[in-house]
Amino acid sequence: MNHANFFPFERNRYFYGKLLTVRDFEVEQRYHCSKRALLNRLLHGAGVVCGLGVTASDESTLMIESGVALDYQGREIVLPETLFRKLQMLEGQETLEGKKDAFLCLSYAQEDVEPVNATGADAGEGQQFDLTREGFRLYLTAEPPAYQSLLEASGRENVSVLYQSDDLILVLSVPANVCSGEEFQASVLVVKNENTPPVQFTLEGENTFVESDNGRVRLAWRESREEKRCVYTVDFPLRARALSDVDSQMFPGSCELNVELGSHHYKNYLTVEAAVHLCRDQEDCRMRRQRLDDLERHLRGRELPIYLAKLELIHSAGGVFVGSVTSLPFQQSVSREAEQGAGGAGDFTVTTSVRSLEYWQKPDVKAVYQPSVGALHLDFGIPSPEQYDYAVAHGTVDLTMPGGIRVNSRVFSEEIAHGLGAGAVDVRLSVEFVDSEKEETALLCGNSEVFKSKNIKLSPPWVEAAAVVYPERGTMRIGLWLHDTVDGNLVRVHYFAQKPERDTSRILSQRRVSLSVTPEFSRLSCRGKLQFQADVVGSEDKSVTWAVREENGGAIDRNGLYQAPEMTGSYEITATAGAVEKVTASAFVIVE
Repeated sequence: MNHANFFPFERNRYFYGKLLTVRDFEVEQRYHCSKRALLNRLLHGAGVVCGLGVTASDESTLMIESGVALDYQGREIVLPETLFRKLQMLEGQETLEGKKDAFLCLSYAQEDVEPVNATGADAGEGQQFDLTREGFRLYLTAEPPAYQSLLEASGRENVSVLYQSDDLILVLSVPANVCSGEEFQASVLVVKNENTPPVQFTLEGENTFVESDNGRVRLAWRESREEKRCVYTVDFPLRARALSDVDSQMFPGSCELNVELGSHHYKNYLTVEAAVHLCRDQEDCRMRRQRLDDLERHLRGRELPIYLAKLELIHSAGGVFVGSVTSLPFQQSVSREAEQGAGGAGDFTVTTSVRSLEYWQKPDVKAVYQPSVGALHLDFGIPSPEQYDYAVAHGTVDLTMPGGIRVNSRVFSEEIAHGLGAGAVDVRLSVEFVDSEKEETALLCGNSEVFKSKNIKLSPPWVEAAAVVYPERGTMRIGLWLHDTVDGNLVRVHYFAQKPERDTSRILSQRRVSLSVTPEFSRLSCRGKLQFQADVVGSEDKSVTWAVREENGGAIDRNGLYQAPEMTGSYEITATAGAVEKVTASAFVIVE
């Protein structure tokens, strides 16, 4: 019995003399199964209860740990033991040809087992089954999830797919109810591939209920180069204005989306249908959520599978192989009260995110607390490591050999300058000798005993070389320890010295930082207003300084909002990049 439909709930009514048929026993089973499934769905939700982690056992084999999950119809899915499955053996593997990635999905399944002869059955139904065995279905699909349905089923509101390609997917979600004057979060789900370049995007548009200097909301994200996750969520803290009982859209008009993936630039104007209600206070917000929290809302996504893993695929002549595995990419898991602690601690959630800062910036942390939903978000800013460069010097020193017995002798050079100036340096030495077999000059680095073998016809000298460095004078002495007789009257020693230097400023100056201003050319009436936008490429510092070149050419604030003067004329608006002061851009306004 699939018990895919909960309603209506009907149970047997027993009375003396009632003739029980197969239908009556099926009703009995359906009633109890449907009740349990409904309670599972409403009380626990859907997702992995325990186990079911997915890893790559080898390049073509997946290991799925034993565990339990609840599907979106409240049915229990049990894997009693750890499974090993070849990609070629899984259902759906034929659909992976030419695909960059795929998803390993888990769903409920059942089958009839133990066939028997049904002697009392109608004609054509002589064979039946004694049992129905509940099990599972594991399969691969190259089709991306229905992200809107997936996020809405997990409790997200106002879900909109912003961008979708083979390399990147961006999905926005915004709370439907926000408390007046309180902070809240807009979230963007980022889904990418392992080889996707660092992600950078901005979403900007006019807004009437979020506190801002220019009446616009700008969600900007630049991915750190150290980011290894293929699926994650970026939270943007916002604060609602002190308004109440107001219905508004997140972006009443169209909003602008800019996406950068390496050299690929994408720009589009979107209509995001995200309706937000500003509540008077927390109690009003709670009551409104309770009124809208109907049964239909909890039973969304009933056909969704559990996405156990996201697989990066490698295609070769030998077939399809596993590149990397992201286990439980969409965090479809069931929170268990025992792990959340007693006293309702499970109603409080803490999330974190990390921002990459420039090396000169101080680390910081921003906390956003939403009492109405019991959520705390910590946003950590971590400075990137300071960059170093190395100064390198190379030279040779000829050491004269002593006369007489040379075995176990030591010879030293005079104090010489290594050429890197004062400070600590790292010196590596090599001894020059003639390879008799190849009849060419070679350099011995390390212990010559390594090459004393019947299989290698080399005759490097049996010596050890060392150096003493004098940091204050920028000099060094080189010494040799002769373990055996050395041919000739001198030994030539090569030295390689390097000194680390803080060279961040030079390295940063070599970055190609560019700046553009939009719109480049505009016409305004006297005292008219115009919003300028600056786009900084090549630096994590996106700040700019705005100015009007002409003394009486109007005024522009730090956000790029320009107000024309009362005098007609042509005026130049300049923007200077905060990362590199020499990088500027201009726009021109004709005031009529």
